[in-house]
Amino acid sequence: MSSNVTTAVRPPSVERRGRRDVLTKVGFAFVLITTTVAVIYPVYWMLMGSLAPEGYTMANSPLFLPEAFSLDAYRSLFARKPMLLWIGNTFIVTIAATALTLPLSILAAYALNRYRFRGRMPAIYFILLTQLLPASALIVPMFLIFRGMGLLDSLLGITIAYTSFTMPLAIWVLWGYLQSIPFDFEEAALVDGATQIGAFFRVTLPLAAPGVAATSLFIFLESWNHYLLALVLTSSSSNWVISLGLFSFIGEYVVEVEQMLAASVVTVIPAFLLFFVMQRFLRGGLALGGMKG
Repeated sequence: MSSNVTTAVRPPSVERRGRRDVLTKVGFAFVLITTTVAVIYPVYWMLMGSLAPEGYTMANSPLFLPEAFSLDAYRSLFARKPMLLWIGNTFIVTIAATALTLPLSILAAYALNRYRFRGRMPAIYFILLTQLLPASALIVPMFLIFRGMGLLDSLLGITIAYTSFTMPLAIWVLWGYLQSIPFDFEEAALVDGATQIGAFFRVTLPLAAPGVAATSLFIFLESWNHYLLALVLTSSSSNWVISLGLFSFIGEYVVEVEQMLAASVVTVIPAFLLFFVMQRFLRGGLALGGMKG
């Protein structure tokens, strides 16, 4: 009596593919972990340095934990520097720039998206190309214009400057997001008797809410962190924003490291809280913005 026994043998190509998948996953995990550490560690170092005693950070970089913790940097920070004034100026300028940029960008993006006119696409790409110009290339003519208009060393001047720098990219992102909203919804509202403006506010704008939220977050963070424009357009410390305040800790002969790190922690908190609240809109809105059309 004989029996035939067959043994299933995996093809070599399947085994190679399996090893390749494992190596790909390991490589991806390595890159992900390395990138995460590279991003998080400077923030961790900043926090630990702000909690170290005065002079400790310059002599002993806190790799993991300082030998002793101290809140002296935070105490002297608010006692010696007008941090609340600088933070208040930053909030005023940032909120005002966001309030100016957002509605103007929405209307411009809607007009470029829904209306067909000669030169529409060149205008769209020209708006994008303006982002290729560095701020350093525009700062001299902007300084001369603002000086002629009497806007130097004022929060109004900084607000207008921030608006001019954030609006082009905001228009581009919102234009791409509006491309993802079919015009059929507005046409249905027009058939029901709504006006063009009514259809925009009642139909299109609610549907574009994630993109608008993501764009507003971008404008806020961009304005909150901007340094060069505020440096050139302001001179008196009473009109400084927080980015200039951080630079004031660097003296000619000494750098107040712990106080500067403590100020950096205080500066990051509002932006971090806003980002944490609205980060789901940032993922969804910017994923669609600029990808259509």
